[in-house]
Amino acid sequence: MLDLTKKFKLNEKIVLRKIESKCWALNVENGNQYRLNEVSYLILDSFRETATVENVIEIVGKEYAVDKERLIADCCLMIQTAVDKNILKEV
Repeated sequence: MLDLTKKFKLNEKIVLRKIESKCWALNVENGNQYRLNEVSYLILDSFRETATVENVIEIVGKEYAVDKERLIADCCLMIQTAVDKNILKEV
């Protein structure tokens, strides 16, 4: 599991877009597109400014009623995937 105190920020080469219920992350450097659900979009959008994993979990927890342990596990998995795909970068 990710360290909840680690800080991340959205990679400057990533543009987030939302049209109605459809969400994407677009890499303007290499053209890669990532289809997102609304929760993933909220997580990534929360990293437009530097934030800790813990801060983002709080934001998502206020928006969606879900078990705290599951929320932490799911957010950490999404964040790690975004780091692996160079969508988020550690600060």
